[in-house]
Amino acid sequence: MTNTQPVVLNETIHQPTRLRIMTLLVSQPGPARLTYGFIQDNLSLTGGNLTTHLRKLEDANYLQITKEFHNNKPRTWIEATDTGRKAFADYYANLQKVLNLNPKTSND
Repeated sequence: MTNTQPVVLNETIHQPTRLRIMTLLVSQPGPARLTYGFIQDNLSLTGGNLTTHLRKLEDANYLQITKEFHNNKPRTWIEATDTGRKAFADYYANLQKVLNLNPKTSND
């Protein structure tokens, strides 16, 4: 009998929409940031849906939201924090562990 602990996936990131948001953000090199509209368009989300999921990720300190004016128009920028990038990397590593688990075979 082996004494292995179950692999736990980060539930904040594991939710499908938040996973898509984080994947989009961490795939950007360095401290790159994306506009709210870019994320909304690329993930085909409603404004309310995106805002709700961004709030959960922001509350977990996985992303930072910055509001600025560009040519006298408001623009909202989203970027993954260092904490968010680490949480995503840990999530990805744990997901790989889950995918590599070999089920026990029985000789019934």
